[in-house]
Amino acid sequence: MSLTTDSIFAVLAAATFGAYGVSLDQTIVFWNREAERILGYTSQEMLGRHCYEALSGVVSGGDQAQCEGGCPAIQDLIAGSVPSQTSTAMITSTGDRKLVSLTPVVIGGMGGGDPIVLHLFTEEAAGTRSDGLSGATPVEATAPSRRIATEGHFAGTAASGAPRLTSREVEVLRLVSGGWDTPRIANELNISPHTVLNHIRHFRRKLDAPTKLDAVVTAIRLGILPID
Repeated sequence: MSLTTDSIFAVLAAATFGAYGVSLDQTIVFWNREAERILGYTSQEMLGRHCYEALSGVVSGGDQAQCEGGCPAIQDLIAGSVPSQTSTAMITSTGDRKLVSLTPVVIGGMGGGDPIVLHLFTEEAAGTRSDGLSGATPVEATAPSRRIATEGHFAGTAASGAPRLTSREVEVLRLVSGGWDTPRIANELNISPHTVLNHIRHFRRKLDAPTKLDAVVTAIRLGILPID
């Protein structure tokens, strides 16, 4: 089964955290329901606009526009690095700023297609640093990104230091990312449902993922699960 950008958008459409995707010229190409709830903008208002026109994120604790001079996540991508997690304040539809924990995830870039940078985010309560996605503590926006590709090429292989999944675990993870349930995966791979659940438990543990969706997102971000 081929994992595509559209299939990832379908999974994220009803996710319990905000998600929006931008192309390399910073045009918004995806906006989910939770992003609408958190920031107040509808997808109709946002699709086709440049992200910096509406969101204008600033690094938490400072007043420097984070997107000034180009999206930091896209700059990391072009440099061949995994974009850093960060805490940032984003402008809502009412004009207020809301503190969020934001995790950039690169999808696409395979088979000659241009990558899409997803921004996954949750509201961050004052004085907290949890990102609400994987339980990891976000790093500052200025922290160095992990190098995963040679200069001039987009990432297509697993990041250095990424957890090692078995080929079967990756196979099950890919089917999970397509929305397949346990019985269907078991039938497709000719293994028992119990074995499927064991593989899911193992890759969630290795990826430090509380849910299957967290595992999919983490695997994509680390290059373990590339997008066609």
